[in-house]
Amino acid sequence: MPYASPVENAIALSQAVLHTDKAREMVANYELSSMDVDVELPDYGNLKKPLLEAFTLDSTACAACTYMWGVAQDAKKHFGDRIDVVEYMYNTPENISRIKKMGVKQLPSLYLNGELKYSSLIPNLDDLIRQIEEAL
Repeated sequence: MPYASPVENAIALSQAVLHTDKAREMVANYELSSMDVDVELPDYGNLKKPLLEAFTLDSTACAACTYMWGVAQDAKKHFGDRIDVVEYMYNTPENISRIKKMGVKQLPSLYLNGELKYSSLIPNLDDLIRQIEEAL
């Protein structure tokens, strides 16, 4: 459970597990409000330098996301201005729309020039460096 989660969340979860039918009844008519924000994806075919994108839940609260973002930052330190690195956390409408538009299936994930390279698997730095060198 994430740090500082409200106690009420744990209570609601336990009630949903213990009283599944009642929980389903409570949410039967729930309609998700649209969070679709029009986001523009980079023109991956015409980038001036490789773009490494880290898609995370939240690298400040999710351990796996912290490691994924950390290896992306290490790659940036290695290559400097020769590559661009950005993190998209699943906590704003814009980033949620971007993640949907990219077709990201699992978090955390690393994409290089719009292509999935690592999904829920933290690469070692040497492997990531090799992938980026091929794109340079």
